[in-house]
Amino acid sequence: MPAAKHLKIAIASAAHRAHYVDWFKEALLSQGVTGEVIALEYRASAPTLAYADAAVIMPAYNSPEYRGAVVEWARNASPDFFISLNDYELQILADGLADDLRELGCTVAALDSAAQSAVLDKHLMAATLHRCGIPTPTTWLGSETAQVIKANPGGAFVVKHRFGSGSAGLVFASAQNLRTAVFESAELAKAGDGRASVDGLDAVIIQERLPGTEFGVDGIFSLRGTGELRGVLARRKDRMRSGDTDVATTVAADRFAGSLAALGRILKPVGAIDVDFKESADGSPLIIDVNPRFGGGYPFCHLAGADVPADIVRMLAGLDDDRSLLNCEPGITSARREGFALLGAAVIGRPPLISATPAEESSRRQAVGIRPSA
Repeated sequence: MPAAKHLKIAIASAAHRAHYVDWFKEALLSQGVTGEVIALEYRASAPTLAYADAAVIMPAYNSPEYRGAVVEWARNASPDFFISLNDYELQILADGLADDLRELGCTVAALDSAAQSAVLDKHLMAATLHRCGIPTPTTWLGSETAQVIKANPGGAFVVKHRFGSGSAGLVFASAQNLRTAVFESAELAKAGDGRASVDGLDAVIIQERLPGTEFGVDGIFSLRGTGELRGVLARRKDRMRSGDTDVATTVAADRFAGSLAALGRILKPVGAIDVDFKESADGSPLIIDVNPRFGGGYPFCHLAGADVPADIVRMLAGLDDDRSLLNCEPGITSARREGFALLGAAVIGRPPLISATPAEESSRRQAVGIRPSA
């Protein structure tokens, strides 16, 4: 039986990833659930605003006004589900904002503070995985470069920002040029946006470079925050572009399930998380990165038959499980492509972070065909 409740699904900081807005809208329709998808953005030119059923312009996540603005909006709008696609906004959620929203009756796809701090800090995450017996590459801090070279004079390494998102600061290095690679990556981290909590060489990490194939894997977890693993989706990364998967082929996911189930027991994720694996010399998959959100690779599995938004809608609506939504056909190759969204003159002309009067906001919404949110 379709649920009677009108679901409100809020997606924050999706920016150009408007396909997530589309897929949640389609999920409501396909599962016979009434509802709406609301986009929250700080840039009035974000493409998601043109695709959502309703739109809200918020202060930037790193501004002093952000937390209060989100809580006030949620108090009035009563969202049922809140997700963010921005790694650093997830940190703000984990530091108390998610709890504020949960007190208002909203399910929030965010980790608790300790778990979020662990995944944001790649060195701490590697140590946590090692401690729990989950396979991951050997990882060092940038300040340990001399010890790394001494112990591995013929080694191959990966250097990247310790607190970076995606492939920030990524450099491949041999023992001969490791010092230079660490220094240059650390300089880039210092010149960044100040999110790292440490300076100097320890703003980067060094990992052993694994020789095998890289995979993107989605772990789908219960919305109750119990860490229960409901499904696993996987794809082989065939080609990368600007740090994102450009071409990928879906593969059987069984070999990744053990690590994801163990990760769930540690982090207690809510909904979907994105985990990168790479094979060691003997073909064993090791975790190299954890993103506690929908990642850039999920679309490859969606196009191959999975429908995680529909699974989430069913959980929110209290419908029976349909685990077929968490399967995709292996062997399907897809490629990322660019797209365009018509925003309208009112959106294009509005600077970010502007505080609009009700009349101005109504005019802007009408210009881009956005229905108001309660």
